[in-house]
Amino acid sequence: MKAICYATVMKNVLILIAAIACAAPSIIVAQVPADPAKMLQIFSAPIKTGGGEFTITIVNDRTIDPLFGSSPSRFAIRARARMATIFFVQGVANKDFDFNPDLTVVQKGETLTGAASSVKNFTAGKITKGETVQGLVEMPKKLNLYDPFDVKIGGQKAEFRLSPDDVTDYGNK
Repeated sequence: MKAICYATVMKNVLILIAAIACAAPSIIVAQVPADPAKMLQIFSAPIKTGGGEFTITIVNDRTIDPLFGSSPSRFAIRARARMATIFFVQGVANKDFDFNPDLTVVQKGETLTGAASSVKNFTAGKITKGETVQGLVEMPKKLNLYDPFDVKIGGQKAEFRLSPDDVTDYGNK
């Protein structure tokens, strides 16, 4: 009788250990904060315009802190980014040029035009060499990050082809 009880207990202990081993990676992943540099790399794309090279980043819960640090406005931006797709565009002018902040997205044949908000020099007009350009562009609706899309600004195009794993893990938060 003791042998049967001992075998049952050992079987239950092994099942418990196996369950913990299976659950441990997801528990560890949930507790480890995402690497900010990796998040920016995943959700950004470069774009070369007539005035310089810029970076376009999708604003989400994982990119907001590396982009805006401890700025109090990050909470309002995060709330807006949960309702619609927002891009943060930044760069430095490598020559004097006329800047046009109009940004469009093409996804599955649909073209969407965003509403621009200037953070620094993100308005239509002359930009002087060396000036920083930063702005937010809010799209009229949330994009499906699982589907590829192109972002166009200044007559140039940046392609976003996010991996399904990255979107699942980080894109919808």
